[in-house]
Amino acid sequence: MRYAFLVAYDGSRYFGFVRQPGRPTVEAELLRAFERLGLYRELKEARYRVAARTDRGVSAIGQVVALDVRREPNVWGLNADLPRDITVLAAAKVKSDFNPRTQAQSKHYRYVCEAPPGFDLPLARRAARLLEGPHDFEQFCKHERGRSTIGEFGHASVRGQKTLSFDFTARAFLWQQVRRMVGALLAVGTGKLSLDEFKRMLEGQAKQAMRPVPAEGLILVSIRYPSVALGSSERAVSKFIKHLRDRAHPGYEAMARLLLKNW
Repeated sequence: MRYAFLVAYDGSRYFGFVRQPGRPTVEAELLRAFERLGLYRELKEARYRVAARTDRGVSAIGQVVALDVRREPNVWGLNADLPRDITVLAAAKVKSDFNPRTQAQSKHYRYVCEAPPGFDLPLARRAARLLEGPHDFEQFCKHERGRSTIGEFGHASVRGQKTLSFDFTARAFLWQQVRRMVGALLAVGTGKLSLDEFKRMLEGQAKQAMRPVPAEGLILVSIRYPSVALGSSERAVSKFIKHLRDRAHPGYEAMARLLLKNW
């Protein structure tokens, strides 16, 4: 039988989600717990798949992984075996061909940071709206060999006063795309980049690749699927919120609010 797992994690002490030899990663901890609880023997045979390969320092409350399991999973047993900064929020039986990456309809990322002095929110909002729809995002990502930089955003916005929240929804994201787009929107809002220059970058008329903002503050909020519903349990949400409340960055407060809202 095949199960999907909804996973939340604080990425601050990990070298990204995906396993790396000799380095702590979220995936390594997760798979270790799965194995210890007897959910699989050989990972290849379990057809393990992950929805998003988040970078070092990036956090999530909406990561999804799937694998074929040997027994029905016990979510609380998994959480008792995981570090306090990783929590399985839910598990659900899915179809045998379920792939959390290729079958995703959309992914939602949020970036949270303190507002810079003099930040022009209405101007940044105008720039964010320009990101919606199909574009070539060559100037807003780190290039990956063989991968097209053309994509389409269903939603892009920025809001807030003292604390800013940048939200982006798309079916797929390029490497460092959100962090570089946030950097561009911050530059527009602080007057370091004009709206016209921003437009020219988006239209491929200006070669001015943006540098990414720090990973801390970036959150994978949710992933939508056509026929899979993963509802978080109260006990699991409470466990992870308890960890978040010990953290200082405004991104952690945003994660706690989102968990309480979605639960």
